[in-house]
Amino acid sequence: MENQGKTCPSAKFTKGALLIGIRNEADEIDLLKDPIKITEDVYQKFTQAKTKPEKTLRLANKCIESGCNQWTGKKCGVIDNLLNTVEEKYVKDQLPECGIRSTCRWYSQTGAEACKVCTLVTTFKEDPKEDKFFSGRDTW
Repeated sequence: MENQGKTCPSAKFTKGALLIGIRNEADEIDLLKDPIKITEDVYQKFTQAKTKPEKTLRLANKCIESGCNQWTGKKCGVIDNLLNTVEEKYVKDQLPECGIRSTCRWYSQTGAEACKVCTLVTTFKEDPKEDKFFSGRDTW
């Protein structure tokens, strides 16, 4: 499958990544209307912090397909796993505003259904058992 410029909506914190959301008090992600590129300065400040940025920030970057542990050979396994495990009561009725939808890997795979659960996804947890929506992305 050719990447065709797809964006991974659950990326690691790296220089050049896009900040697309921030965790709120309800432990969900508030998506930003316009993504913010992680500059060298921002990267240095966060890497000096005592906590992993992925605990509070939601990031996006170029989908690397087969270079990612979550790639199934044809598509990203994260969104399929999430859609198969999220209880209906957690699924949003409305699509959140999103600054990457036009290039989002998950949206291109499953359409609006991905958007209805996207804000639940956690990219990093100290103990993944704490979060049933953990994407497993910290295992790179």
